[in-house]
Amino acid sequence: MAASDDLLVGQAAKLLDENEQLKTELESSLYENARLIDDRDRLLRRVTALARELQSTSSIKLAQASDRADDRTAEAPTETKLSETEEELRVAFEELQVLTEELEVTNNELQRANEELEERVRSRTRELTALNAELRRSDLRMSTLIEGIPQLVWRSGDHGRWTWCSPQWTDFTGETSAMSQGLGWLDALHPDDRTAALAAWDKAEIVGDLSFEARICHKAHGKYRHFQTRAMPVRTADGVVLEWLGTCTDVHDIMRLREQQNVLVDELQHRTRNLMAVVHAVTIRTIKGSRTLEDFRRCIDDRMSALSRVQSLLSRRGSQRISFDTLLRAELSAHVDLEGSSSALKILLCGPQDVPLQTSLVQTLALALHELATNAVKYGALSVPSGMLKVAWHTAQSDGSKVRLLVDWHESGVPDIPKPGASPRGGGYGRELIERALPYQLGAKTSYAFTNDGVRCTIEVDVPDDDVRLETNGARTLA
Repeated sequence: MAASDDLLVGQAAKLLDENEQLKTELESSLYENARLIDDRDRLLRRVTALARELQSTSSIKLAQASDRADDRTAEAPTETKLSETEEELRVAFEELQVLTEELEVTNNELQRANEELEERVRSRTRELTALNAELRRSDLRMSTLIEGIPQLVWRSGDHGRWTWCSPQWTDFTGETSAMSQGLGWLDALHPDDRTAALAAWDKAEIVGDLSFEARICHKAHGKYRHFQTRAMPVRTADGVVLEWLGTCTDVHDIMRLREQQNVLVDELQHRTRNLMAVVHAVTIRTIKGSRTLEDFRRCIDDRMSALSRVQSLLSRRGSQRISFDTLLRAELSAHVDLEGSSSALKILLCGPQDVPLQTSLVQTLALALHELATNAVKYGALSVPSGMLKVAWHTAQSDGSKVRLLVDWHESGVPDIPKPGASPRGGGYGRELIERALPYQLGAKTSYAFTNDGVRCTIEVDVPDDDVRLETNGARTLA
């Protein structure tokens, strides 16, 4: 817009200069024409006087013609005077003819100058019309561009005194253009950011560019959002600052994403350290519980696969927590086909969906479920035709206490149950996880026992406070 204004000013100045030149030429021609007309009028008056004088002299000559015979002495002076008058009249006519020719030439030149002036005016009018049309199109394109971009656009004089603001600024802040004039735009900034904004303007006039971050109030929500403000000066050819053109860009979401990224990086580092500790503990425990190298390879492979599955769940969840039913189904699906007809008859899952788990709990709980599922497939309810596995869970909350998730893993229909005190099948790592690791590391309440026809295990853990969903009644079957 500033460039368009400068172009208009330049074209207007050029047109005024040309008009002044043409005006000077026209005034000179008009002056010369007026002078010639005065001379012609003077000669015409002289010719008229001479004609009258000649007529008077001729009348006298005719009157005296009848008296020639009587008075020959008076004829000579009259003849002389008549000759002089005729000569003077002849000279006057010649001068008049010269002036007439000069006047005709001057009139022709004046007409030519008028035609040239009219043509130049028409030409310049066409040029200015085309230029104005292009400027209108340029202004329309500029206005469309300014009103279409997401930034808040403004113009300012020295020391941050605004002269114009875009509709985006008015729509976002609720301040009209008149309210934002001068330093009125500061009212839309957070009170704590106004001093820094003015300081940035003082610095900008020294370094030649403006940049600062401030919170601007959104009129619709009454809340402040972070904006990055930038501006550059518009300078003349000799470096004089005419004005400043600037934008305010919403960076609130970017800052939040940056903060979330930092949190995720910290969490990733924490999870990596925890994962390495878990891998180390699982490896050591697997070595101790393995009789042969083949036993170690098989067990460690299964347990690393369980850790890999839970890491895949953690990486896909984004900012959402992993729910218990998702983790349970992932571990069972690694051992049996939950969608198959035979599994549907042997496995019953009952409980509410989307009960969230603490992230720190997921890895250890996944290993515990993996061990329960592995033992059920190898030695328990899923290893015999008569076996049945039911996993039920629900949430509960006592007065003033945290919400707890209660899980009941119940196997039945297993004929060959180990005697109390007998060596656990599979090395006992799963039972050790449930009875020792979960209570010690995560404050869980657990139990693990062999009933008459299968394993009965209960786990009780806290549900995170940020996403609590109570469904203590009407639990529904998931598979």
